[in-house]
Amino acid sequence: MRKALIVLAVIIAAAAALLYSCQDNANPSGTATPQGTTIASPPVPEAGTSAPQRPEPTSPEEVARQAMTVAFTWAPTTDESPTSGFRRATQWFTPDLAARLTSDVRNERGPSLQWQQWINDNARVIADVAIGCSGCPPDTDTAAHRVAMITQTAVTGDTTRPVEPDTTVWLTLTEADGRWLIDNLTY
Repeated sequence: MRKALIVLAVIIAAAAALLYSCQDNANPSGTATPQGTTIASPPVPEAGTSAPQRPEPTSPEEVARQAMTVAFTWAPTTDESPTSGFRRATQWFTPDLAARLTSDVRNERGPSLQWQQWINDNARVIADVAIGCSGCPPDTDTAAHRVAMITQTAVTGDTTRPVEPDTTVWLTLTEADGRWLIDNLTY
């Protein structure tokens, strides 16, 4: 039960950071974004479309980096939970994985204390993602395995604080119709 709550908290935190990153891309307040942070915004849908377009075919590394950056960057003041980040990243997931990660999970306890503090501080949680594959099985034409090391930073005004601990996610990507998509992820 405790492990499930921890996993749920991580997912909720990731979703919140992602929503927050999408909130103020123009940065009208003039506050600085921390250096060394990679922010990947989801593509804007074309006029007249209701769903984001699938990502262009790229390498497994780029798909993994973009998806995990979006999934683990949160805006706690506007995100329901970290799951919101995974909802924003579904364009990089297979339909089956997207359905599993974005299912409506209710937590009767409400948001975590950390999440509530980020809301109170009007914080934005930004993910910096490094992709590796040391020890991964060899790639095939249709499958690749990668490891995402995710470092998050909470930004409040001009103050930044590291979010502890870092998160490691093991990813399985599949190639179909000229596109790489994440088919599975584990912590």
